[in-house]
Amino acid sequence: MGVFFWRYNLEPEFPLRVLEYEAAPDDLMHSHDYLEVALCLEGTGRFKFGQREDRIEPGDVFLIDNCEAHVAVADPDVRLRLLLALFLPEFLAAPGCRPFDSAYLTPFMDDGDGTRRIRHDSALAQELVPILFELKTAAEGGNVSDRYLVDANLRRFLGVVIKRRGQDGPRSDSAADVQQQMSPALAYVADHFRETITLEQVAETLHLSASRVRHLFKAVTTVGFKEYVTKLRLAEAKRLLLNTDINICEIASIVGYTNVYQFYKVFNRYTRMSPADYRHYYMSSSGGTSSGSGLPVGRTGAGRYVALMATAEEAS
Repeated sequence: MGVFFWRYNLEPEFPLRVLEYEAAPDDLMHSHDYLEVALCLEGTGRFKFGQREDRIEPGDVFLIDNCEAHVAVADPDVRLRLLLALFLPEFLAAPGCRPFDSAYLTPFMDDGDGTRRIRHDSALAQELVPILFELKTAAEGGNVSDRYLVDANLRRFLGVVIKRRGQDGPRSDSAADVQQQMSPALAYVADHFRETITLEQVAETLHLSASRVRHLFKAVTTVGFKEYVTKLRLAEAKRLLLNTDINICEIASIVGYTNVYQFYKVFNRYTRMSPADYRHYYMSSSGGTSSGSGLPVGRTGAGRYVALMATAEEAS
C-alpha cells in the first residue's frame, strides 16, 4: 500500500486549524507534519494505522501523531464526518519552552497499547467532546482575540487527557525549579539518545543521584527514563525507514541499538510490524525512497519533539 505526505499549510504565526472533513471512499494512507485530534461527528467506519485499525463511531476521539501513516475509511454507503484540529507541535511547545509546556505533547506518544481511540461511551470522551466544540466555536470567531480561547481550549483538552490517563503533569519541587534544574539533563538526552545512555550518565550532568534524577525525570516527562529513550529511538527509526534507503541493521545502529535482534523485538512490540514490513507497507508502489511520501526529513514525531524541547533505569 502506498502512502503520501499530506501537505496542509498552517499559518506560521498561528499554526492551528479546526475544520470538518468528510472521509472519501478513495482516501489514501497518508502522513503529515502536524498533530491531529479527530472527533467523529457522524457515521461509522475504521481508522487504519498501518496494519492496526480502530472502529469509528459517533463521539469517538482520536489522537494522531505525525509519526505514523493513517487513514479514515467509512463503512459502505455511510457518510463519515470528522471534526479535525490540526496543529504543529511548536504551537504548544516551541523550542526553548518550559518542560511543562512540552508535556502537553505526551498524549500523542504511542504507548504501544495498539489503539489511539478514546471511545465515545467512556467518561473521558464525554468530558473531551464539549471542549472540542468550544475549540471549534473559538476557531470560527472573527476576532484575533478568539485565538486566546483556541489556545486555552486545546491546552485544556490535552490537560484533561493527561490527568484522566494518570499522566500527572510536571509538579513543582520544593528544593528547586524543576524545569530549570532538569534542562541540562533534557538537552543531554536529546543529544545522546542514539548512543548507549544510562540514567547515571544523565545524573552526572546535574550532579545528583540517579534515584533523584529518576524522580525528577518522571515528574517532567510523565514517563520513565528507559521507556522515553526507547520511544525517541523508534520515532527516529521510523523516520529513517520512510525517508532513506539505509539498511535496517544500520538504522538499528544509528538509533542506538547494538543488538539488531533487540531492535526488531522492540520495534515489533510498539508497531506490531517488523522494520522491513513497516518500510514495505508505507513505501510507494513505485518503489525507491519515499522522498515524496512518509515523514518529511527534519520533522519528527511528538516523542522526539518533547526531547528536543529541552529529558533523561538504563537504555540498551
